Amino acid sequence: MELVKGYKAKFEIKERNLFCRMDSSMIERLKEIRRASGISCSETVREAVRRLFAEIDQSGNITLKI
Repeated sequence: MELVKGYKAKFEIKERNLFCRMDSSMIERLKEIRRASGISCSETVREAVRRLFAEIDQSGNITLKI
């Protein structure tokens, strides 16, 4: 068995929570990703936000198409 060291403990105690609203199609999509990959919905959202921040840091602006 291979051991890989991650950046956090499995059941890390969170000191702050941020709640966001999503429509049912977004929630279902996150659940599909969780079922297929085993990655939690919250970790998927955190990674998406990390990538958005990286893009903002790189380009200096944010572009959201609506």
